[in-house]
Amino acid sequence: MHGDFSRVIFDPARRFSSVLSQQGRVQLDADFNEQTAILLHYVRTLASDILGPAAYPPEPDGLGGFGIDGYDGDTFTVAPGRMYVDGILCECDGTDYWDQPDGHLDPERDQLPAGPFLVYLRVWERFVTAREAPWIRETALGPNGPDTTARTRVVWQLCVLPLEPGSETPDMRSAGRFLRDRVGGRFEPRGMLAARTRRPEEAAPPDGPAASSGYRGPENQLYRVEVHRGGREGTATFKWSRENGSVALPVRDVSGTVVELETLGRDDKLGVDVGDVVEIIDDAVVCRGASDRPDAGGGRLYTVRSVDYDAYRVTLDGDVAEDPVHPSAGQVPTRHPLLRRWDQGAGGGDGGPEAMGVPVREGEWLPLEDGVEVRFEPGQDVPRVYRRGDYWLIPARVLTGDVEWPRGRQGQPLKRRPHGVRYHYAPLALLEPRDGDDFRLVDLRMPLAPRR
Repeated sequence: MHGDFSRVIFDPARRFSSVLSQQGRVQLDADFNEQTAILLHYVRTLASDILGPAAYPPEPDGLGGFGIDGYDGDTFTVAPGRMYVDGILCECDGTDYWDQPDGHLDPERDQLPAGPFLVYLRVWERFVTAREAPWIRETALGPNGPDTTARTRVVWQLCVLPLEPGSETPDMRSAGRFLRDRVGGRFEPRGMLAARTRRPEEAAPPDGPAASSGYRGPENQLYRVEVHRGGREGTATFKWSRENGSVALPVRDVSGTVVELETLGRDDKLGVDVGDVVEIIDDAVVCRGASDRPDAGGGRLYTVRSVDYDAYRVTLDGDVAEDPVHPSAGQVPTRHPLLRRWDQGAGGGDGGPEAMGVPVREGEWLPLEDGVEVRFEPGQDVPRVYRRGDYWLIPARVLTGDVEWPRGRQGQPLKRRPHGVRYHYAPLALLEPRDGDDFRLVDLRMPLAPRR
């Protein structure tokens, strides 16, 4: 979640059951958000324990939630209804493969296979602000009033997994495990990261005075380290932000290298300036970023070359339409385009490797800024896989001069799996095209107990 948070502190291992306010105390966003997370964790865990990994309530006179029908070789329809995936409620009003609300499919890349394939749901939660959903903002606070809160939205996407003709196919009871092995297993062993502040002996230059120890930034920050291009070491890259990636400015228009914005930010700290690294995103970029391909990459990162403060225009070091991954990014107003700032340094004016993020190097401490360092943990027997969008959050505090990160008994920073994004999967159906318009369909959904 790219929110403007002080920190994110929910951890199910701590077994907290509620957050209790005390009189006369300051109210913090982290406390309010932890109460929401505690409740969600309880409800979804309970639903998953009772209903299983994925289940739907059947309808007496219909297919029930997410039932597959109407396959014609080019698309298929999905029945309206509900399904619970790892306790997460997914609701469908009825759609087809190409018109699914959060699909944003590419007609060249996402054609249905000619042979047998598995249809499944990919479920995750997307962070939504008033920039993407303007009705969140309270207009009574004024035309330029603050965006007081944000939302998380459940996203479900219809996906297909091609199968080899004549290969073993799953049934209703084995489909869940089959899907987890064939799709989720692509990203194991998952990338892991540790964070710390630099010790004085490591920060000392060879011919000068030792630098001060710990975090040396002037303000409290929430650092975000996010995988930009997926893959293993040597292919994967990352980007980072000291503001949790929350500096995102609405885009009015994109023309070549010139981007017109609605605002340049509230102030110098939360705005954009010459030399900043930015990316252009929109609803389609975000939804397509949830790819199940291990080598999926983000779009190009740009460096701001100039800023026209009167016209709210920034000039980038590359033509947005020539982005090899997302050439249409930012050019459709109804997709809520944004320019997001990152803080790792120049993006690379020639569109070379630097324009795709900082290379992931395992087994060594990599400096971010002001004494904050991160380390990607090497795999033991099998190389680790970094999934595009994986992120870690690192709160840095001026008072302690340190980062808040789990430590072992000897004080060493512990390696941790990504804090998100968490993906959940549910099998829907097996489709096997035959001669002409005929096809074989096997329903793989697990029904709940029928209604009485």
